[in-house]
Parts: sequence; structure tokens; C-alpha cells
Amino acid sequence: MLRKVLLPCLIFGALAASAFAAPEDEEIEAVIKAPEAQIVIGQSVPTTGPGADTGKALALGASLYFGRVNARGGINGAVIDHKVIDDGGDPRRAVQNTRQLLDKDNALLLVGYYGSATVSELSRSRVLVDGNAALIGAHAGSDLIRLPADPHVFQTRAGYTQELEKTVQLLAGNLGMTRIGALAQDDADGQAALKSLRSALAKHRAKLEVEVTFNPRNGDVGKAAQTLAKSNPQAVLLLTTSKPAAEFVKKYKALGGTSQLYGISLIQFEDVLRYIGKKDAHGLGISQVYPYPFNVQLRFIREFQEDTGAVLRSGEFPSYAVLEGYISARLAIEALKRAGKNPTRAAVTTALSTLGRLDLGGYAVDFSDRKRLGANFVELTMISPTGTLTR
Repeated sequence: MLRKVLLPCLIFGALAASAFAAPEDEEIEAVIKAPEAQIVIGQSVPTTGPGADTGKALALGASLYFGRVNARGGINGAVIDHKVIDDGGDPRRAVQNTRQLLDKDNALLLVGYYGSATVSELSRSRVLVDGNAALIGAHAGSDLIRLPADPHVFQTRAGYTQELEKTVQLLAGNLGMTRIGALAQDDADGQAALKSLRSALAKHRAKLEVEVTFNPRNGDVGKAAQTLAKSNPQAVLLLTTSKPAAEFVKKYKALGGTSQLYGISLIQFEDVLRYIGKKDAHGLGISQVYPYPFNVQLRFIREFQEDTGAVLRSGEFPSYAVLEGYISARLAIEALKRAGKNPTRAAVTTALSTLGRLDLGGYAVDFSDRKRLGANFVELTMISPTGTLTR
């Protein structure tokens, strides 16, 4: 379990280093050692395999906010026991983990899962229905898990369709580009994003001139880079996660490709910088579905930085994904507060269903009118020569 690795760091970084306002040290110690009760919140994410960096970041973000809550006394005298299990990005393992979390660990709710295929498998397996449990947040944007949305899954981000419509509007609508290429990972997320891209291009009468897929398990994008560099369209859309995107950018530029490169929110810009450096990363555009994690003009982001600053300063984890996990945890706590002193899974689901529009301080989530797609925020960013993001 990831918590065996993360929690000692979280307690040291978030509690001992005073990353946020909290009770006196002796009060914190008392809460940790002798809680009146515990509320188990479960999470299954990849901490090994191609999605490990993002999976760890999602778990870290949730753990940091739960640490804040525990340091302040928990919820109605109960502390949060955040249990995280590695699924390696395998949807079937994620379902098995979920059954363990619900049936054996008695998790009250779930947060921050990873991947469209995983969420689709959760719905197919009916594990959430059988456990009468809610999942808050999924790092996924496929229309297959959004239209229609699973009533047990409360999503906190825009989908690939919204991201790609905004990107195509810029490229085709504003800049007049008509020759577009795409690199897509051959899995549920890549194929869903590719479908959304085709739809967005059709609205602007632009052409998907060349599309190339690759195996996300081995991440080999060498042939894809050669094919797209030879075609050299006006823009190439990267429908993939961070590492293969970074490898493609480096290889593509080395082959003389001059296309404008844009990616979707599966790409974490900090990871791209770590893999290939700011010189090669410069100019990569990325659509984002959450506010910039360093935009201190937003109260919500100031609070996020207070809670996570001690850990994020190391640069070890991508901050957008940490922010995503943090948002899931904030909504989980809000639901628990509204579910009463002795919350049940049904009460938590009801609390989320009746949450309405919740402004976190510059970022709003809206589950009113029985909605499960809580946000449609999208903005376009680009990696600058200094390794920061411009918006």
C-alpha cells in the first residue's frame, strides 16, 4: 500500500513542518494516538507501471488534505484513515481493490481513481452499486464514462471533449490551421480522446491528416515520431500521458518536426520537464482542467499551497495531479460534514447529490439537478523557456 510509503512523509511534512495551521503539537499527537473513531476513505491508483507518477500524486494530494483535517481534530471526533492500494493501472485489479476497501476495510467512500478504463470497469462490475458507495473524482475524461455518468461517480473535472474543443478552437478557429496530426495511446483514454478530437475538428472543417497510435505499456513512440515528422502537419495533438509525450516531443524535434505541439491534461508539465528538460519541453501546449496550482490570486490555491508547500517544494510530484487529489479529498470532507454524526455510505451519497454548487474559493464544483459532471473548467497553457507555464 502506498500509505506505507507516503504517510511518514506526510506526517513529517504536513504536521511537523507546519505546512498548515493546526492545533498545538500535543493535541495533534493525542488525535493520532487515541482517536475516538476512524472513518476509512479508500483509493485505488497505480503506484507502479506507466501511470505511477500521476497515481502517487493523486494519492498525495488527498492524503495532505486529510492530514490537515486530522490535525484539526477530524470530523465529529473521528479521524480519517486514508487507505491507498496499488492497482498498476489495471482496471480488474482496481475492481478487486475496491471490493477489499468496501467489504474488508469498511471504507465509507472512495476518492481519486485513475483512468477511463478503470471507471468503466467499476460501472460494469457494479461494485459501487453492490457496496452502495460513492467515488469522488476520477483522473479520466472519456465520454464513455460521462455520457451518461454513473450515478455513483461524482466527477470533478472537464472531459476530453471540452479540452479538445478549446484547443481546436484555438488552432483551427483562431489560427486557421487545417492540417492536424495526432499521437494517441492505444487504450481507453487515448481512443476516447481521439474520438473527441475528430468531432471537434469536424465542427471547424479541419482535417485530421495523420493519426498514429502506440502501445502505452511499453511507451515506444519512436516510429510515431518518424511518421509524424515526415508528414509534419501544422499541429500535432498528443493524446497521451506524460512520459511518452515527453519522449515524443524530444524525438520529434530531433527529427526536424516543426509542428505546433499540444497535449491534453493527462500530461503533467512537471514530469515533462523532468524527463526531457526545459529546452526540449519549451513550446509544448497543454490543456488544463483545474486552475494553475501557483495562482495565489485564488483563495483556494493559497490554501492548497499552505497545505502542500512543504512537500511540493521538492518537485517530486506533479502539482496539477496533487491538486486533483486534494479537491477530491475536500469534497469528501464536505460530504462527511453534511452526512451527520454517524455517516453511512447512503448518507454520504445523498449529501453529494444535494451538494449543489460549491465554490471552493476560485474553483466551483456543481452537482445540482442530479448532475454527476461537476465541472467544465478548461484553460490552455504552454511551457515557457524558463520551464514555467504561460496561460
